[in-house]
Amino acid sequence: MKDRIKPDAKILLIKLRSIGDVVYNTAVYSPIKKHLPNSRLTVLVEPASYGIVKNHPDVDEVLCFRKGSFFEEVKFYLKLILNRYDVAIDMHEGTRGAVMCFLSFARFKIGGKFARRSFLYNTKINFSDLKPAIPLDYQVALISKLGVPFENPQPIIHVSDVWRKSAHDLLISKKVDPEKPYCIIHPGARKYDQWQFEKFSEIAEYFFTHFNLGIILTCGPGEFDQVEKLTQCLSKKVPYTFISTELSVLLGITASAKFVVCHNGGYMHAASAIGTPVAALFGLTDYRIWKPLGEKSVVLHKKIDCWPCTSKTMKQVCWDGKPECKELISTEDVIISIKKLCPEFLGK
Repeated sequence: MKDRIKPDAKILLIKLRSIGDVVYNTAVYSPIKKHLPNSRLTVLVEPASYGIVKNHPDVDEVLCFRKGSFFEEVKFYLKLILNRYDVAIDMHEGTRGAVMCFLSFARFKIGGKFARRSFLYNTKINFSDLKPAIPLDYQVALISKLGVPFENPQPIIHVSDVWRKSAHDLLISKKVDPEKPYCIIHPGARKYDQWQFEKFSEIAEYFFTHFNLGIILTCGPGEFDQVEKLTQCLSKKVPYTFISTELSVLLGITASAKFVVCHNGGYMHAASAIGTPVAALFGLTDYRIWKPLGEKSVVLHKKIDCWPCTSKTMKQVCWDGKPECKELISTEDVIISIKKLCPEFLGK
């Protein structure tokens, strides 16, 4: 297979699903272009992840699939056909990704041998001998079987000057001095995976009081009520700025933050991939699989008898918004972890 892909191939890489999945996927772009510098790499994602990929220097084109009417989707698939890709690689492995791969009419329609819809590929890759353990491993394994060499693959998000300028302008509009040091607290999580809001407020109060650090509160779509609950716990002496914006601008703001405190999720992976120190709070999710991979990231987790759990094994107290594994994480645990990530805060 590796000798049959021509050097100037038009490659379509399909990666749908969540932000975190696409963040992991960024680890394969540079190796592909380094191995095939004359190729044209197109990445197909969904709207939530578009901003992550669109500025990557090794991606020539980004296609964004939006669910719409029957005719709108037909138009999208016609574009895939007309683009005449030489290679289509399904890294999604769901039904939609496999169908997109098939309908691309690429010469090589590539996917995992054991994927449910593998009958839609004409090139089925078995990478089980590489023993992938975490999501990144699976993506790297598939591409490496095509002859692309990897050396210490890591997710990378490139923060463009446009993102930084938009972030700067937004901070100014919020009366925040972009030159003054600040941290980001991103408290959004599902009810059964929520850390106590008063502990988030204690983190904010500690770093404002001891280091005069600016406090920026952010959240994802539909999570504003969680920020409100946090602010109700905050001392009136602690000023804060709430920012809700598109992901690219948020990452522009995040790139200059001293650190981020957040739950496991897409924003955690994105913040880690741009190199910002991240204190990641894990509860029911298996951190061994889903931990942030940035060098400046730390996982906070308390292992208890019922961990890891699923919706079938979760206790009622967790469904009620008091997950024991999360609540056992103390404010002091987080502060100590941040100081290890950011030595400038040591000594106080």
